[in-house]
Amino acid sequence: MEKLSVLVLDDDDFILDVVHVMLKSFGVTDITCDTSAAMALPTLDMDNPRSVVLCDLNMPEMDGVEVVRYLGQQGFCGGVIVFSGEDSRLLQTVAEIGRAHHLRLLGALGKPIDRQALSRMLQNMAKDASALHHRPHVTLSAAELRDGLENDALTPYFQPQVDTLSRRVIGVEALARWRHPAKGILSPAAFISVAEQNALIAPLTERMITLSLRQWQLWNAAGLDLTISVNLSMHSLTRLDFPERLVAEAQSIGVPLDRLVLEITESQVSQDILVSSDVLARLCLKRVRLSIDDFGTAYSNMEKLQMLPFSELKIDQAFIHGAAKKPASYAIVKSSADLGRDLGMKIVAEGVETQEDWDCAGELGCDLIQGYFIARPMPGDQMPGWVRSWKWR
Repeated sequence: MEKLSVLVLDDDDFILDVVHVMLKSFGVTDITCDTSAAMALPTLDMDNPRSVVLCDLNMPEMDGVEVVRYLGQQGFCGGVIVFSGEDSRLLQTVAEIGRAHHLRLLGALGKPIDRQALSRMLQNMAKDASALHHRPHVTLSAAELRDGLENDALTPYFQPQVDTLSRRVIGVEALARWRHPAKGILSPAAFISVAEQNALIAPLTERMITLSLRQWQLWNAAGLDLTISVNLSMHSLTRLDFPERLVAEAQSIGVPLDRLVLEITESQVSQDILVSSDVLARLCLKRVRLSIDDFGTAYSNMEKLQMLPFSELKIDQAFIHGAAKKPASYAIVKSSADLGRDLGMKIVAEGVETQEDWDCAGELGCDLIQGYFIARPMPGDQMPGWVRSWKWR
C-alpha cells in the first residue's frame, strides 16, 4: 500500500492524528490530512488512480456529501471512503450517491474507525490499481470502439461463483474488459457509455456473448463444465429476433443453452415491459437461464418480478458487503433472499469480500456467492488452473 496517496478530511484534529497513525502502520507514506475540504480538494490529483480520499460526512463549510459530489463532477479516478458517527443508513445513502456519480466507492465506515476494515479497503484499492489500469474518466472514441470490436480489443474476464454449501465452483460471470495498446486494460467505465451513445452496445453485447461461449467450449474440451453469466444490454431486450440469433450462435459453437445465464438489471425490464416480456419468455422457452441483476438498487416492481421468468436473483454488493454489521443491509439481504426463494429462484450474493460476508450470505439463504474473497476477475485461460487450486484447497 506504500504507493497509495491518501487525503484524509475531518474537522477533528484528534481523528486526523488517529487515522494518520493507522495509515502509517499500513505502510502508506504519502498522507495528507486537512480540516478543510474546500482548501484541500483543489490540490488533489484527479487523474491519479492510486489516490484515495477518506472523508468525514459532518464537516463545516463543505460537508461529505458536497465532497462526493465535487469528486464526481471532477471525474476523480481514485478511491473514496466515507466515514461518520452518524446513523449507518445515512452513511450508506452517501455511499450510493458516490456510486451514482461513478466514483470508486471503497466503503463506508462508522466511528470509531474499524482498523481492519480500513486496511482491507485500502488493500483492495492497491491490488486493483496494480491489476487493472482503471481510469473512469478515460473514454474511448466511437472510432476506437468500432476498430476494437473488429480487432479483438474486447475481452471477457471471468469471476467465479461458488456454491455456499458444497463450496464447489459451479459458474462464472463474464465481465467486459478492453485491451488498449497505450492505456492498458480498461474497465467498462471507459467504453460502455460511448457504446450506448453511438449505437454500438448491441454489437458489443453480442461480441461478449460470442467470446464467452467460445471460452465455455474451450473449458468444456478441457473437462471444465461451468455456467457462464453475461450481462444483457437493454437494446437486446428490444430486439424481437434476439432469441433466434442467440440460439443460432450457441449451436454453431456447440454450447448447451442451459449453460448460459443472461443477467438483466431491474431498471432495464422496467422500460418496455411488453417487448421485454416477449423476448425474455422466448429465451426461457429455449432453456436460457435468466437472472435479475443488482436487485434492490432500483425501485423494485414486484409485479414485474412476478410476471417475468427469472430463475435467479442477484443481490447487489452494496448490500452484501458488511451486512453482518449493518442492520439495514442485513434486513434488505434477508428480505430479498426470502422473496427470491418464495418465487423459486436461486439467490446469488455478489460483492463477498470477507469470511464474515460469506457466513452472513450463507446464513440468510444465498445459494451462490461471488466476490474478491473468492477471486478477482481473471482471463479465461487462467480459470482451469484456478479451479483446480480451489478444489485442492
